[in-house]
Amino acid sequence: DLWAELGVLSGDKGRKLKQASEQQQYYRTVKDVDLWLDEVEKQLSTEDFGKDMSGVQLLQKKLNLLETDITVHQDQIDTLDRQANQFVEEKHFDSEAIQMRQKELGARYEALQIPLKSLKAKLEASYQLQKFFRDVEDEETWVKEKEPLAASKNRGKDLIGVQNLIKKHQALMSEISSHESFITTVCADGDLMISQGHFGAADIKKKTSMLSDKWEQLNERVQERKKDLDNALQVHQYYADANEAESWMKEKEAVVSSGDYGKDEDSAEALLKKHETVLTDIETFSTTITSLAESCKSSESNDSQPLPPPPPPSQPQQALVKVLYTYTARTPREISVQKGDVLTLLNSANNEWWKVELDGQQGYVPASYMKKMELPTRKDSIVNTSALLMSAPLQDTVQSRQLSINSKYDHIQRMAKERKQRLEESKKKYKLMREINELEHWITDKEALTATEEVGKDLEHVQMQKKKSDDFEKDMAINEAQLDKICVMANKLIEEEHSDAEQIHDMEESLRQHWDNLVQLVEKKKKMLEGAFQVQKFVRAVDETKSWMNEKDTALMSDDYGRDLASVQALQRKHEGLERDLAALENKVQALHGDAKALGVVNLTATSLIQSKDREISDGWSNLKAKCEERKVKLVGSYDFQKFLSDFGDLSGWTSSMLALVSSGEVPNDVGGAERLLQRHQTHRTEIDTRASAFNAFEAFGGQLLAQGHFATSEIQEKLESIRQDRKAMEKAWTTRKLFLDECFDLQMFIRDVEQAESWMQQREAFLASEDVGSSLDAVEAMVKKQEEVEKSLQSEEEKIMAVQRTADKLIQNRHHAAAQVAERRAGVLSRWSKLKSSLAAWRSTLGQSLCLQQFMREAGEVEAWMAEKMQTASDESYKDPTNLSGKLQKHQAFEAEVVANKDRVSSAANMGQALIDGGQCLGMDGEVSSHIKDLTQQWDQLLAKLGEKTQKLKEANQQQQFNQSVKDMDFWLGEVEAQLSSDGNSEDMAAVQALIKKHQLVDADIAAHEERINDLNTQALRFAKDHHFDTDNIQEKQRNTTERYQRIKKLAAAHKVKLGDSLALHQFYRDLDNEEAWIREKKLLISGDNYGRDLMSAQALQTRHLRFENELNTQEARIKGVVQRGEELILSNSLSDQGIKDRSSQLQSLWLDLRETSAIRGQRLKASVAYQEYCVGVDEEEVWLNEKMALAQSEETGDTLAAVQGLLKKHQVFETDLDVHSDQVKQITDTGMGLVKQGNFQAEAIEQRISGLQRKVKDLDEATVRRKTKLRDSCEYLQFNWKTDLVESWIKNKEGQVRSEDFGKDIASVQTLQSKHEVFEAGLGTFEQDSITSMSAMKDKLVATNHNQCKAIVQRHADVMKRWDKLLKDSEAHKNRLMRALEQFKKLEELFLQFSKKASVFSSLIDDTVEDMTDSVRCNSPEEIKSLRDTLSQFQTELVQMRSDFKQLGALDKQIKSYNVSKNPYTWFTLEALDDSWQDLQKLIKDREVELAKEVKRQEKNEELRKVFAQQANSLHSWMADTRTALIDTYGTLESQLQEVKTKSEEIAQKKDALRRIEELGAQAEEALIFDNKYTEHTMVSLAQQWDQLRQMVLRVQHNLEQQIQARNTVGVSEERLKDFTASFRHFDKDRNGKLEYQDFKSCLRSLGGYDLALAETGFSDPEFETILSEVDPNRTGYVSLEDYMSFVIAHETENVESNKEVEIAFQAITSGGDKPYVTKEELFQVFTCVGVVQMCGCEWVHMCGCKWVGVVWCTCVGVHVCA
Repeated sequence: DLWAELGVLSGDKGRKLKQASEQQQYYRTVKDVDLWLDEVEKQLSTEDFGKDMSGVQLLQKKLNLLETDITVHQDQIDTLDRQANQFVEEKHFDSEAIQMRQKELGARYEALQIPLKSLKAKLEASYQLQKFFRDVEDEETWVKEKEPLAASKNRGKDLIGVQNLIKKHQALMSEISSHESFITTVCADGDLMISQGHFGAADIKKKTSMLSDKWEQLNERVQERKKDLDNALQVHQYYADANEAESWMKEKEAVVSSGDYGKDEDSAEALLKKHETVLTDIETFSTTITSLAESCKSSESNDSQPLPPPPPPSQPQQALVKVLYTYTARTPREISVQKGDVLTLLNSANNEWWKVELDGQQGYVPASYMKKMELPTRKDSIVNTSALLMSAPLQDTVQSRQLSINSKYDHIQRMAKERKQRLEESKKKYKLMREINELEHWITDKEALTATEEVGKDLEHVQMQKKKSDDFEKDMAINEAQLDKICVMANKLIEEEHSDAEQIHDMEESLRQHWDNLVQLVEKKKKMLEGAFQVQKFVRAVDETKSWMNEKDTALMSDDYGRDLASVQALQRKHEGLERDLAALENKVQALHGDAKALGVVNLTATSLIQSKDREISDGWSNLKAKCEERKVKLVGSYDFQKFLSDFGDLSGWTSSMLALVSSGEVPNDVGGAERLLQRHQTHRTEIDTRASAFNAFEAFGGQLLAQGHFATSEIQEKLESIRQDRKAMEKAWTTRKLFLDECFDLQMFIRDVEQAESWMQQREAFLASEDVGSSLDAVEAMVKKQEEVEKSLQSEEEKIMAVQRTADKLIQNRHHAAAQVAERRAGVLSRWSKLKSSLAAWRSTLGQSLCLQQFMREAGEVEAWMAEKMQTASDESYKDPTNLSGKLQKHQAFEAEVVANKDRVSSAANMGQALIDGGQCLGMDGEVSSHIKDLTQQWDQLLAKLGEKTQKLKEANQQQQFNQSVKDMDFWLGEVEAQLSSDGNSEDMAAVQALIKKHQLVDADIAAHEERINDLNTQALRFAKDHHFDTDNIQEKQRNTTERYQRIKKLAAAHKVKLGDSLALHQFYRDLDNEEAWIREKKLLISGDNYGRDLMSAQALQTRHLRFENELNTQEARIKGVVQRGEELILSNSLSDQGIKDRSSQLQSLWLDLRETSAIRGQRLKASVAYQEYCVGVDEEEVWLNEKMALAQSEETGDTLAAVQGLLKKHQVFETDLDVHSDQVKQITDTGMGLVKQGNFQAEAIEQRISGLQRKVKDLDEATVRRKTKLRDSCEYLQFNWKTDLVESWIKNKEGQVRSEDFGKDIASVQTLQSKHEVFEAGLGTFEQDSITSMSAMKDKLVATNHNQCKAIVQRHADVMKRWDKLLKDSEAHKNRLMRALEQFKKLEELFLQFSKKASVFSSLIDDTVEDMTDSVRCNSPEEIKSLRDTLSQFQTELVQMRSDFKQLGALDKQIKSYNVSKNPYTWFTLEALDDSWQDLQKLIKDREVELAKEVKRQEKNEELRKVFAQQANSLHSWMADTRTALIDTYGTLESQLQEVKTKSEEIAQKKDALRRIEELGAQAEEALIFDNKYTEHTMVSLAQQWDQLRQMVLRVQHNLEQQIQARNTVGVSEERLKDFTASFRHFDKDRNGKLEYQDFKSCLRSLGGYDLALAETGFSDPEFETILSEVDPNRTGYVSLEDYMSFVIAHETENVESNKEVEIAFQAITSGGDKPYVTKEELFQVFTCVGVVQMCGCEWVHMCGCKWVGVVWCTCVGVHVCA
């Protein structure tokens, strides 16, 4: 045993030793992790956030590596977790310690995430800060670089220099403007960091402010520099503008001093126009003078001293290139150039890229974009301008220069005005002479035209002559104004003592004499034309009137007086229109009589013609009036007879249709059908009564015709007698049908009552036959309750069965035609009633099936009866009667729409029956139901077929009627056209023929328009035949006759048209001959003159006029040929042949050839005259231009500045281009002149002299041009060297400010940045030395080598520039050394800054966290929360000791940093003073926190007591309201006792208002104390108030309901037991006792009451009757029915049983005082009913005018008023 025990103990110890070994290994791993965690925690607690941007980025990289290391160690932590769990599973002896150790290790690892995230955020903030500092320093450095450029005082020495400086300054401003966005971005970043509460907000704000200030200073300096340069530009620009102005005035002075005033009107006009252009230029130049004056004032204010002379000129030696294409730089080494720029070529060694210079900017441009320009090489003409300037006095002041310019300008203005005045006088003289000559020629031409005495042969010819006379008078008026204008001009020239005043006076007198002769001739011709016009107008009016009367006479001769009413009315309307036309014609005839008398007195030569025409018109008018009156009388008699026949047809057709309707054998199948038939029969009565007046009127009209002895008396009497017989038969049939329908209605009422009783009994039998007793206690109780309700309903139904029996007895006693059927139904009902009373068990589901079956049977019967009725209507043959077909068609379409609208009803009935069969709910009547379904389908198909057939027949009848009417209209029209075409087409003159043709054109158009109607008639006839119309033969016969007659009319019209055309052609030919001969004679007079123009304008005007005349001749030639050709065609025609046609054609051709020959001779003479005048004008223009330009070419001005010389050279180039152009023009003019000489022009000698003088002037101007160009080039060659040296000095001056800068950085990063920029600066020095310095020296060497006259000044200027250049290089080296020393100093301060920033950051974070905790609100919601806050405060007070030690260490570091005289630490914004203030504030916060916590403890104790009091009272009130609600729902006893109990509950509720008010006060106190939750109760103040309001409303509804029931019981006879049954049924289905029923429960409740034909819920079909009930009870479809609405409905339904007058009287008597009065007063009604409203007596619904909800309705027998209570 001991051994065994030893073995066990040994094994146990071995296991434990193994576990201990594993434990040690586990602890070693844990220790390693602890050491790693210590190191990581130390790294995460660092306060080193980087001293610059690169340092921060390095720390961020280290942090990312550390984060990766932490993620990697997650696997090691997970391994340790698994080992610890394994120890626990193996039940290690020290598993608890291991597990605890592992939890501590895991918690420590998880805790690393917080400092990791914190450090990452701080490093990100530090990175933003360092980035911001770097951006600010970069921007400050950029601003410092630009300050020397903005502060430069160099204003330039000349205009080009200033312009170059301005371009550079504009580039600087553009650079500053574009750089502003960077400044704004940096400042915005700083503001954003400040707004986000960055730890370096103070430094950021300071940096931002400093940068903004420097930026503002730079902008101010830039603006000052811009202002200085603008002032300098204004001064230099003034001198350049002044030179330009003087040069321009010299040019214009030569122009305005010319003595050439023109040789004729054209030359004077040309010179005046040119001078006006010069004047415009002079006036426009006033703005330049004004601008110079303003510039003078401004220049004096900017530079009071006179400008110094320009610098000595120099000769540029670099080659120049011209840009051929625009190029845009792509790299910094390239420059952008524009097409046309001139550049300096610096280096062309590379064949592809040339180095050039533009405005001081150097760079590369592709060689293919440029070409070299040739430099002038002439040396002999170079003038030592510098010496001249040095020997000359200084320039005048700006003011004296301006006074000289003003004086010259005023002199030029005076000379220009004098020249303009002389040119205008010359122009007026030549213009007067030209206008006098033109007017004299016009008068001569017109005198020849007016001398003829031809006035025309007919009206058109006279009108044409008169129109020409009117046009001539308009020309006379225009030329008379021209004559007056010429006289005024002549008198004005005479008054001004013109040199040719006597000649002008003689020409004026001669012109006046010619004019007066022409006026006399015109007046004489006008009187002759007016007389001839009046006579021809009278003759034409007589002919037109006779033609009109012939037309009317033809129309009156027709024998057609109409075949029906419509045609007679159409003839009467046509005759009335003819009478109106005759009235107008009568006025026309009278007017013609008066014209004949007047013309006979005035025109004695045409008296016989006028009297003859007057007699013709009088005779024709008398005959026409007699025929018109005779036809009118015959049409009236025909109209009366046709109207009588039309009325007879309408009344006869209506009587036949009405007799068929009132004699219908249709028998109603139900009450609704009987009511509809009675209503329809009564409608027939109303229609018959309405037609009575029509019958009376018809008989009166017939009697009137008989009394007048009408020609159709026998037929009228026959029609009257027929109408009387038809009317009597209709009245008798209506009375018989009315009696029969009344009996049918009584029978159907009885059958309906029987069916209702049987239906009711059938429902109860099915219910009582049910064997279902229920499967639970609730179901059994429900069945028992329903059985009791059935027994009670049997008692109330017995009275209805007795009423049915009394009705049957009454019908049998009255010997009803269906008495046997009534007796049989009565016996069946009574027998069934007896059986029902003895049976109390019927199966309930059978009742539902029976109800559905009966509904189907009733619906099917109604639909079948309805279709039978519609079938009878659809089967009549009313379409055979042609009267009122459109009305019948419309009525049938409405009838068809009515039938189609009931399709859904038929389908619904069939679907209902099929559903009964499919569901097996037919109760053994499947065959009958199937039969009904089949009958419904068959009858519906038959009805639709009948409707379609009748529709087609009516349409065919209507179309036939329209076709017949169209045929009648066509026949009438054909008769009229035949009468018109039968007249003769011959006439005496052309006007009459044209009138006949116009009429025939109308007839042709009418015939063509009717062809479409004929085609339509043919198409209709074919369609009728194709459709097998019932009257096809008659239709086709009419169609054939009409078509044949129409074809005859077309042939007759074509023949008549040919006849008229031949007559018109002959008259037109003679008319055209007369017109063409008159035109030829007129034009020959116009071209017979010898005036060919005295100057170019008059010659061109004559030539243009002649060209228009030639064009007119060419146009007229075609007309002449056309006339001759028509004459030949007439001769060749068989119908016309006349020898006179040949003679007249030959005469016309002879006149035409003579006119063409005369025109050709005049055209050649005018062409020669225009050629000579054009040549003279060209010579004059070139001589004027050559004289003007000679003064410019001889000018000695060469310019005193480079800009001025370049400007003059550009002007000279333009002048040379103009000279080349004008040289070509002179050559062309010379060639033209020589050509005229060769052609033998009559001015050949003068032409040769003009050519010689013009060539001499051109040669002189060429020589002067060459001399001036040489001078200008010599002046431009020596002005380049100083410009180049100015550019070099300007560049050196800009760079000197950079090397003299005292900015050596504020930290290491800024010093390094400055060093980098200085390296770039030194590289720029090397580049500039290689490019500009080298090129300048080369230019100097070349000038010295050529022994330039300014060699000494060039050498001295070059030496000064090189001296400044060497000094710039030395300053650059010194600046570089100072930057190196500044870098070493900043490195020493770096370490101290970093130490202080780390410790200050940690200390500040601790203070901030503590202040945040101490400033949190101490508002709590429970005592537990306040206890937690007090414990936290105690713990923090123990940590303050270590924070005091850290603060002392910060003080020591701050002292060391201040010993270096440094203003601030760049790595932190914390200062020792700020940290000390934060430390003192923290001590004060701790004390305040202790006081606030003590106050909050007291407040929480008080709030807890308030919660308990509120909860106690709220719970009590809620319990009482729940009990009261239950008591209100479960009330029993009589209605009065229930009402009393409800009123008692209402008083109790009112008394409980105080309790609710107390609770509301407690709730308000809780809200004031900020108590928002209460663990002692679930009720709130709002919820209790809502429940109390709901309870109060419930009491009112229950009380109102009970009062309503009592009123119904007392007024309309509803028993209290019945009302209790209603209430009990509602409560039974109200399972949740909320006073509301869902729709399905409501339906079940109604079915349980009985008397409602509602389908079972499980049938799955919609129930229209139930939907109607819901619309009445719940119109808004809320989804439930309240007790109040339910009681209102069932009470109203119960009162529907009140049917007899006796019962109504008893009901009203019950509400009277004492019940014994035969009337009821208004006060008694108001005591019982709440409102009285008059409503519609529609029988299907009551519309309450008062809008209230009704709860019961009775019928008032006296006034038909629905009274709602």
